[in-house]
Amino acid sequence: MLSMKSFLSIVLFFLLMATMACNSSRRLDRNFTYFQHGLDSIEKLKLSEPVIRPNDLLSIQVFSNSLNQEQVYAYNIANGFGPGVPFNSANTSAQGFLVNENGDIFYPNLGKLHAAGLTTLQLKDQIQKQLDSLVKQPEVLIRFLNFKVDVLGEVKNPGPKTFNNQRVTIIDALSAAGDLTDQGKRDNILVFREENGEVKHYTVDMRGANTMFNSPVFQLQQNDMVYVSPNEVKLKSVKRNPNVDRDLQLTLSFVSIAAFMITIINALKGL
Repeated sequence: MLSMKSFLSIVLFFLLMATMACNSSRRLDRNFTYFQHGLDSIEKLKLSEPVIRPNDLLSIQVFSNSLNQEQVYAYNIANGFGPGVPFNSANTSAQGFLVNENGDIFYPNLGKLHAAGLTTLQLKDQIQKQLDSLVKQPEVLIRFLNFKVDVLGEVKNPGPKTFNNQRVTIIDALSAAGDLTDQGKRDNILVFREENGEVKHYTVDMRGANTMFNSPVFQLQQNDMVYVSPNEVKLKSVKRNPNVDRDLQLTLSFVSIAAFMITIINALKGL
């Protein structure tokens, strides 16, 4: 039969292993799980139309609700150019109409139009009103061609991300970057944004649904930068010598195996 000492040694060993597993599970839930709380207090999402800014690239298409579409051909030139803007400038380097540093675009037959500070719907109304006397029943469609945000830090695919959809959220950006790595902090995601000539930063906690969905930067703007901070595991790994960690892990493994074998041998001796 097993002696009481051997029996207690085995019980203590398995209790220790179970405790370590439970602690590991609790750490996993706290550090890696999204939307742990606040699901019942999410307000109705209010996504707004993004505002046009200098250096934005716009697609502007004009149609006529009449049968005669030939009258709109001149307004669908893909590259915008006009007075003061050479044909071979950066304004014609890509498909679309580039908003210059002054916030203007040059539209065929209409000349210079101020676009910065307007939404695409507002610019659409402005162009459509000017075309009323030139095109029969005009219809204008405008969208962004270069809605871009930068995603850096502890994500699987960092770098600039371009979207065709002009209503982009922080979830869209992180999804495009392949989600966070295991070494990214879910509670400390920074969003840097230029506002009135100043760069401001906001912190987003992905663990709380209410704090994330109600954040002022849940909906991103053009040229925002999203940065995922590294967690303690990553910071510690940067400071450590990987060879030392490997040797330490091997040593601890051998010690654990040896201790387990000794416990088993002592238990068998008591049979």
